[in-house]
Amino acid sequence: MTTAPSADFVMERLLREAVREFPGWAFERDHSGWTAIHGDIRFTRPSLAALRAILRVHRVARRG
Repeated sequence: MTTAPSADFVMERLLREAVREFPGWAFERDHSGWTAIHGDIRFTRPSLAALRAILRVHRVARRG
């Protein structure tokens, strides 16, 4: 019988994916959700998925 991975394991994997997808950004979690920091830019969203979505939009907007 196999067991499902723990929530901590899953969150750690998702965080590693976010760090790989957005090099140069730092990610923090607190009571209000997740925050991504890059220099003076900060984005906070209630979930890591929502934060990654806004970072994708931000990346596209900066490109042009």
